[in-house]
Amino acid sequence: MLVNPLKGQFAAEVVGLNLPVDEATFTQVEAAWTRHSILVFRDMRMTPEEHIAFTRRFGPLHIMEPLQYNLPGHPEVFVVSNVEEDGKALGMKRAGWGWHTDGEDKAIPNAGSMLYALELPPQGGDTLFANMYLAYETLS
Repeated sequence: MLVNPLKGQFAAEVVGLNLPVDEATFTQVEAAWTRHSILVFRDMRMTPEEHIAFTRRFGPLHIMEPLQYNLPGHPEVFVVSNVEEDGKALGMKRAGWGWHTDGEDKAIPNAGSMLYALELPPQGGDTLFANMYLAYETLS
């Protein structure tokens, strides 16, 4: 597994990680997340069960509502999609449009979120992040 910083230290890409991971490897991933805030896992494939097991190692999971947009049989996985089948949305459209913080409505906000993209549009599928640590540090 390699951790390569992207655009300074705010984000990094993780290359060569395959699930499941042993405790030593997980400790390295967790340290990279603490240092960089945003991790991009290149070419990582995972089943819903692997996704849930991996993210659960970081702490308790938040079940998103409304439940109709959670993956059937896996309520821990919230589906964001503009795809419809038989006139029914497979996931929540426009989820995350606009700046927001995941779990901001909780007394103790989420530590983070893990996004797993199965299919992205050729344009307009960007996810943007703001470094609020840097914003705070540069206040007068």
